[in-house]
Amino acid sequence: MSTENTTYINYLIEISKSGRHRGFLDLCEIILPNVYTVVFRLLNDEESAKKITVKTFMQAWHQMKYFDVKKPFIVWIKSVAILLSMEELNKTASLFQMTLSENETKGSKRDLDSLIKTLPTLNRIIFVLHDLEGYSYKEILQFFPDLIEDELKTNLIQTRQHLIGNLTQ
Repeated sequence: MSTENTTYINYLIEISKSGRHRGFLDLCEIILPNVYTVVFRLLNDEESAKKITVKTFMQAWHQMKYFDVKKPFIVWIKSVAILLSMEELNKTASLFQMTLSENETKGSKRDLDSLIKTLPTLNRIIFVLHDLEGYSYKEILQFFPDLIEDELKTNLIQTRQHLIGNLTQ
C-alpha cells in the first residue's frame, strides 16, 4: 500500500475513533471486500457471510474507541470477523463433527475455491486462516483453545494433501 493510501486510512481511523460516522463508512468501503472474503471462505454461505460482515462492521464501530492504532486496522477487524464467524458456525453445527471424506469430493477436476468449499468446517477454517490469510499457528490457536499446535499442523497437512489430490485428478 502506498504512503498516500496509508496516510488516508490512518486519517479515517482517527476520525472514526472520534465518532465521525462518515469516516468510518469510508474506511468500511475500502476494507469491505477483504472482510467479506474471509467471512465467506469460513462460512461457505453467501447470506450468512453478508450478515456476519455487517455484524462485524457494527461491532467494530461500537468498539472503535478502543482500537489500538499501533496494530494494523485490517488485522483487528478481521479478528472480529473471524470470531463472529466462529460463533455463527457454532450455532449451526459442531466444528469437530465432520471429517474429510474421500467420497465427498471425488469426481471431476475442480478449481481450488470449489474444493475449499467442500472441506469440513474446521479444516476449511484452518486452511483459510493459515494458507490464504497468513495467520501463524499461534494466532490460529487463539481461536481454538482446545487444539494443540501439533493437531493444527496435522490437520493442515491432511487438508493440503486432500486438496492437492483432488486438484490433480
